[in-house]
Amino acid sequence: MAKIATDSQLTKVMREIYNQGIINLGCDAINCFLCAKGGRLKACERIKEAVILLPGENQIIKELNGAEFPSMNVNGFGIGFLAPEQDCPFNVDGWCGIHGKHPIDCRSFPLVPSVNERGDLIISISLKCPIIPPWDFVKLWVENWRKLWKVAPIEWFAFYSMVPTNPLKPIAMLKAEEKHD
Repeated sequence: MAKIATDSQLTKVMREIYNQGIINLGCDAINCFLCAKGGRLKACERIKEAVILLPGENQIIKELNGAEFPSMNVNGFGIGFLAPEQDCPFNVDGWCGIHGKHPIDCRSFPLVPSVNERGDLIISISLKCPIIPPWDFVKLWVENWRKLWKVAPIEWFAFYSMVPTNPLKPIAMLKAEEKHD
């Protein structure tokens, strides 16, 4: 019963984030729609990141785009997943073919969430991304990841934290005690 409540809360938060759209301080402001996991910018060719969707997010992607990411099972829940070496199925000649309807993981990049062994949420910035996001973008995504951390399974964050990534620099931490406030 609790799992159903958590899933519906997670879906609600994800839909709120998708309904934010692409605000001028987001992807359009930093031109990250050029990356598209193997996109046109030479500086972005060196970025080999996984794309990891939240539980249930692949359904939102399918509703919005008519197709979904490859999926896998992690600790009993299904997620969309692209390994760092995989090209995005929505990459259209080096451009994001679903920009504006793309995953939360892509929307928040170069900010990357993880959890430490205590369960604290750590927000880091990818050091390989050539873009330095504006402060409003950082504030928005720290808040969005805080909302998601409160309702998403901790096992998802643990899995996300174990997937190899480019070098990161932590910029924010939310204590595990805050997760249950």
